[in-house]
Amino acid sequence: MPETRGRREEQALKAHHYRGPVWRGEAVAPELDAALGRPNSLVWLEHGAAPAVVLGVPHHAPVGVERIALSRPGGSRIADENALLYALVCFAALARHQVACRLVIASQARDHDPNKEPESPYCRAVLAAGARLLLECHGSGARAPHDLELSAGRNRHGRPLAFGRDLARALGAGFAVAAQTRPGTSQGLLVDARGHESPTRLRFPALRTHSLVAAADRGIPAFHLEAKLRFRSAGPRNGRPTRSGERLGRALARTLAEGLVYAPERPLE
Repeated sequence: MPETRGRREEQALKAHHYRGPVWRGEAVAPELDAALGRPNSLVWLEHGAAPAVVLGVPHHAPVGVERIALSRPGGSRIADENALLYALVCFAALARHQVACRLVIASQARDHDPNKEPESPYCRAVLAAGARLLLECHGSGARAPHDLELSAGRNRHGRPLAFGRDLARALGAGFAVAAQTRPGTSQGLLVDARGHESPTRLRFPALRTHSLVAAADRGIPAFHLEAKLRFRSAGPRNGRPTRSGERLGRALARTLAEGLVYAPERPLE
């Protein structure tokens, strides 16, 4: 027991329930930007009485901060620079669709990987009572084979291919989604808005992501989305979503609002 309490103390992130403005003009509001700029913090936003959708950003860092978990016993990991921005666009758009949502951001965790540790404050925050779906938002590097990758990890309550097909249609021409065909594998299909599909293999199937498994234990479909830099931001546009990021955030919100659960039509074997 002492070891468990000690580990929880090590993983403590300074929690902040942010209730201020999200945007100022086309950029993140300075108040929110300041809250997110504090290393080793957990920030969450909500709209609606009880969240139907939970959006998670476990590896947030501003542009220029390339690694997080610098004090983790197993070594640091790459940060998802500005993956937050398309998640914020989705969060705001879900309010317009009247879908209650919680957005949870772990900013520059110091000694652990927030979505890989069962006792992490992030994992506890994203598993909201009554939630019908969890979507984690990540960022992939320039060498990633796909612009967008969508998977459910080992969560067998979700249908990532159905979600991916609907997302591709919502994004429209010029975008494609590599979607996992079966949870627990790296097998996928690359799908676009016109219905073209081709076999592929996911680079980031999220097969070791605890938050997705913990959601499955509660019967909640959970998904992992990797987005390349065109959907995020860089340099002087640090606090402003890119046009592709705005399009992705709105497409995610529309897709989630129209097909919220993406649960299996029949039990998976």
